[in-house]
Amino acid sequence: MILTSLTVFAAVVLSWGLDKFEDIESVPIAPVEQAAAGEPANWLLVGTDVRDGIDPNSADAGVFVGGDPSELPSGKRTDTIIIARVDPENGRVDLLSVPRDLYVPIAGADRFDRVNAAFNAENGEERLVNTIEDYFGFDINHYAEINFVGFQDVVDELGGVPMWFDQPMRDANSGLNIEFAGCHRLDGFQALAFARGRNVQFFEDGEWRTDGTADLGRISRQQYFLRRVVDTAAAQVNLTSIGTINSLLSVGGQNLVIDSGVEPGDLLGLAQTFSNLRGDQIVTHSLPVADFRTSDGKAVLQMDQVAATDVVDVFRGLGPTPDAAATTTTTIPPVYEVSVFNGSGTAGQAGEVSSFLGDEGFTMLEPGNAAQRAQTVLRYAPGNEAGAIAVASRLLADPVFEVDPNVETIVLITGGDFAGTTATVRAPESVVLPTTAPPTTAPPEPAASDTSIIGVVPGPSPEGTDCI
Repeated sequence: MILTSLTVFAAVVLSWGLDKFEDIESVPIAPVEQAAAGEPANWLLVGTDVRDGIDPNSADAGVFVGGDPSELPSGKRTDTIIIARVDPENGRVDLLSVPRDLYVPIAGADRFDRVNAAFNAENGEERLVNTIEDYFGFDINHYAEINFVGFQDVVDELGGVPMWFDQPMRDANSGLNIEFAGCHRLDGFQALAFARGRNVQFFEDGEWRTDGTADLGRISRQQYFLRRVVDTAAAQVNLTSIGTINSLLSVGGQNLVIDSGVEPGDLLGLAQTFSNLRGDQIVTHSLPVADFRTSDGKAVLQMDQVAATDVVDVFRGLGPTPDAAATTTTTIPPVYEVSVFNGSGTAGQAGEVSSFLGDEGFTMLEPGNAAQRAQTVLRYAPGNEAGAIAVASRLLADPVFEVDPNVETIVLITGGDFAGTTATVRAPESVVLPTTAPPTTAPPEPAASDTSIIGVVPGPSPEGTDCI
């Protein structure tokens, strides 16, 4: 959500109103060093949950405070952490979303903790920059931060963001409420609810189902939303209207924090890069992470340092160029992402199976519950047969296999017939997958810029449908 707001802000700065620049709050951050003019720069973008400016009497206030709307929590915490590598020469933007539950050594402290804990202390901006630089081994050239109110206001000043939803979607905790499939224009509140949702439910096959991917699914939705904004913002911003531009600058600037090294020229360069950018030129990257339980019982995420090398190298300036990307090979072993849902009704079953598979080397997403069923089902997308075989070989009995082009992970739903797991891996040839004819209509391929999509995101709109 921060890059969405910063992009819009930069775009209007490009056209008008550099006199507003001095109104933006800035903070000194010692380790930040600017990149050379025209060279790629890494921006650390932070969305915070500061509630300043939220009307406690608003009907929507309750979803921001999780309780009594009259008791707004004080302080600020990171709600979103994104590294954006902006390459002005190639007109390319690489995004790395950092899960806030990633377990890292905190800079200046003799301890490991969730990465967002670095921000929740005195001089939190500087400590977070140091923590990111130390852990990943790349430089941060600029810092920018925006809060809930700033994000909502920018979207509202744009007139909302039109989006297609292929199914109803909701999240009681964030306030998301998409009641029917079709075109929706998200106002500031619903856009924020979509970007913040960690407990999303979607309506499928006549029932509400839960996306158990939590923060990782939220990252996918934020990246999806950003592309929609980049593709539609230019058409919605009337750059000939001084009133519109000044309104955008006012609502964005008063809720934005940048490092004191950011100059007007940096925002101009950012705006010039984004002015001709299409959504498919934003290259998103995901960290290979797995659930991990600390010695004191914290449920966190642990990064596979070896598997993450290629991703992190992009932000170190060591990654392949766009032209070379198509011919670059990788020696990283396949990482199979698995979601486990309890459909048998046996208490704790999804968690136990998820823990077992995690120990076996699979990347496990947050387990959840499903409607009770008699048979165990294993769903996988076409082309992910090897992953389905790998999971099934750890089960005592074969599940019912379902080829589903709409799933992004391997989904195991236990049923009443679930026989358990086995540490003795069955031979792959003993697992017999169904023979399926090609679908009459090939499922849409994900955008080339997607390295992976975890969780539920809206599907593509039907041919001929354009939400405007």
